Amino acid sequence: MRDGSTETAALSHYRTLREGILSGAIDAEQRLYESALTTELGTSRTPIREALTMLEKDGLLRRERRGYRVRERTLQEILDYFDVRRALEAAAAEGAAERATELERTQMSRLLESAAAQTDHARKAEIHLDWHRALHRASHNDAIIGFIERAETLIRLHSRPWDVTIAGDDDSQAEHESILQAVLERDPVLARERMMTHMARARDFQLEVMTRQPESV
Repeated sequence: MRDGSTETAALSHYRTLREGILSGAIDAEQRLYESALTTELGTSRTPIREALTMLEKDGLLRRERRGYRVRERTLQEILDYFDVRRALEAAAAEGAAERATELERTQMSRLLESAAAQTDHARKAEIHLDWHRALHRASHNDAIIGFIERAETLIRLHSRPWDVTIAGDDDSQAEHESILQAVLERDPVLARERMMTHMARARDFQLEVMTRQPESV
């Protein structure tokens, strides 16, 4: 049975390695060895082994005869994950329209007001992403939230860092406001439909971006 310190160390190393993978600091050309990571991170093998196992289960690493490598995704796999994410985001919008509290409705409204006032594109994009997170929480469905996070993570593996999206553009602002209006009116059907349209545009945009790059194999 693992003690608390071992579990805490494993989670800490898991987060460190995960961030390295998603930022691109750890790429597909780099092989990860338990022994080397033990020395590099100043820890024992057990938490490193558990961290690597968790990353493999997440789909971020693949095990080889010796060590692990970052698992790259094919273009078709990424498109499949986008389709999954689109359905999940639509379900979150539907849930928010049905279950969002007054405080959550106010928070979502204020986020979009803040985004509308922004002139810096990068900051506006950050607020748009925060708005999506707020919408997810307002669905009060932990399963949806967890699956969206997983789909986003696997999508990001195709191109790291993942910094070219529709977040921050004027069309996204208008689409978010339209989705929010349906949420505020407690119309789950309309909220779902409008989110589906928004995420279809996001998918098409990312497809265009990704097809400019060599496909992972």
